Amino acid sequence: MTLPGSSDVHDIVVRIGVPEADPLPGGDFRVLLEISGFDEPYSRHFYGVDELQAFLAACWIVPPILATLAPAGARLRWLGEDDLGFGTSSATP
Repeated sequence: MTLPGSSDVHDIVVRIGVPEADPLPGGDFRVLLEISGFDEPYSRHFYGVDELQAFLAACWIVPPILATLAPAGARLRWLGEDDLGFGTSSATP
């Protein structure tokens, strides 16, 4: 991440955990998503009916969460590109 008017690079780390069974009775699967490098760390589980759906839900939500957590005007890039590499959902709202 670079901030407006600066060339300093700030590392943002995204961790997506291994899918696991939801411990709640009747639960399906969940994945822990953690993001560090901003003022406040972010940590939340994302859920799916199977391991793959839970993992993909966590991947697809990363770009909008990063945009929300980043300071106004910050630029987020990965490997020199604006595409952060998390894919997109083909689902329509």
